[in-house]
Amino acid sequence: MAVNFKVVGVDKQIEANVLSFIGGKSYQCDALQSTITRQHKALKDQVKLAIQPFGYFNSSLTLKSNESNQCEPLIIDIDLGPETTLRVVDVRVLSPGDEAFDQVLKKHPMKIGQRLVQQQYEQLKSRLLELAMEKFYLDARFVEKKLNVFAEENAAEIKLIFDTGPRYRISEVKINTSQSFLDVALVNRLVAIEQNSYVTQSQLYKAKQKLNSYGYFQQVLFEVDEDKIIDGKVPLEITFSPAAKYDYSVGLGASTDRGGQASFKYNNYRVNSKGHQFSAQLNLSQVNNEFISDYKIPDKQQPANEWFNFKLGYRDQRTDNVESQTSKLGLSQTIIMNNRWQNINFIDVLHETFDTGVDQGESLLLVPGVSLSLTDADNLTRPNRGYKIQTEFKGASEDVFSDASFVQLTLFGKYIHTLGERNRMLYRARLGATASSDFDELPTTYRFFAGGDTSIRGYDFESISPLNDAGDTAGGKHLAVGSIEFEHQFAEQWAWAAFSDFGDSFSDSFDFKYSVGSGIRWFSPIGPIRVDVGVPLNQDQDDFRLHITIGPDL
Repeated sequence: MAVNFKVVGVDKQIEANVLSFIGGKSYQCDALQSTITRQHKALKDQVKLAIQPFGYFNSSLTLKSNESNQCEPLIIDIDLGPETTLRVVDVRVLSPGDEAFDQVLKKHPMKIGQRLVQQQYEQLKSRLLELAMEKFYLDARFVEKKLNVFAEENAAEIKLIFDTGPRYRISEVKINTSQSFLDVALVNRLVAIEQNSYVTQSQLYKAKQKLNSYGYFQQVLFEVDEDKIIDGKVPLEITFSPAAKYDYSVGLGASTDRGGQASFKYNNYRVNSKGHQFSAQLNLSQVNNEFISDYKIPDKQQPANEWFNFKLGYRDQRTDNVESQTSKLGLSQTIIMNNRWQNINFIDVLHETFDTGVDQGESLLLVPGVSLSLTDADNLTRPNRGYKIQTEFKGASEDVFSDASFVQLTLFGKYIHTLGERNRMLYRARLGATASSDFDELPTTYRFFAGGDTSIRGYDFESISPLNDAGDTAGGKHLAVGSIEFEHQFAEQWAWAAFSDFGDSFSDSFDFKYSVGSGIRWFSPIGPIRVDVGVPLNQDQDDFRLHITIGPDL
């Protein structure tokens, strides 16, 4: 009959390794009962081999049967015996003063007097090789690698000497294209890898990802030609193939805030060889109909990190309480700093007619402003750790082609971290403040509203704000909203969430609104899809609202 084993006397890690060693073997219960059979001896040998990587070379064990059923299970009772400790640890890296290798040596846990754990030895070897490959030490090798165990003395000696050899530079960057579709000077500046410079594999990977994101290229291939090494330098060859010049898309959907939706989008990824791009989008819904067009011009000197946008848009928005028609012409400059910071300097010309039920108005504003944002995450699609902070300052003056004067500051922050193995915490906050000479003349575009999918769930879209004389929402001067959310992943692509949202849009007095709710998350191929039910806790009547949102966490 087949044998089931139970291991006792050791921790979970050793137990798992023992069961892994003997799991692929075929044993007979009767043969294991006798201490003189080959199977009995072979089982003991396998168990001892499974224990040795953890630093126990003089272990012993006994097999115990269950009286009622001899091998259901057969108990392996292990006595680990004395630890095998390290009495010599000689680990060195022969390198030209690279601090990265010094840090690896400082962090490795193998010290004289500690128990030998062979996994630590193997991990150190792998880490040294990985770091050498990452930093283009192409000749790196182990001059000596010895792990000697003296079982009778319960002692071990390690000697590990790693010679990195020289670090190689990129001698030249050779650009190959199947056809001439962009200016060579533009492509060279987009690549942004300098000749005769040190690079890492991670930097090359990020450069490739960034090149793929521009929309110019269908495929980007990087190849380091190690057969052409000369004087400590190696050439890098980059091959591009053009992406389709035009792109069209149609979308249909629904959301709780805007009802049924349809969208039509057109992209021209290469208007000319200078890399100019054009896009136009029409969005239709029960609440908001808008047309947006955008013309993008990369900067000549730093096209990868700086560009200009000309935007033209029209929006017709109709909520339960507010109607507005807005036309906007905008010019902006976007600057990326250190691949993390994004600075946008902009100036908008906005014309809006609005009706809040009591107040009606028409405004023309010239609105300059600046925004700054920072995003950092271990994974932008579904981060286990990450944050985003953003601030924007804008204003207008009656002395400069505007019907009203105002200044406005908004702040946004979101932070995500894990809580245990399958849980995450998500925190979100948005703050805004406005100073205006005549708030009644300020278009609704620059007033604050709260409530909805990305604000305070449980409340209707933009239903929270100060009320006018007719009892309708008119928009507030200030905004303070936040959220705390707990998420538990119960399957590979599914999670459950519980949340509380709170805050208010206000002009004079703050009226705290808050809600609680729960939802389901599906991590789809197009990004997380969230279905939430929110319940407001300070309304006179019981109510709830369904919310559906799609998009990345940050």
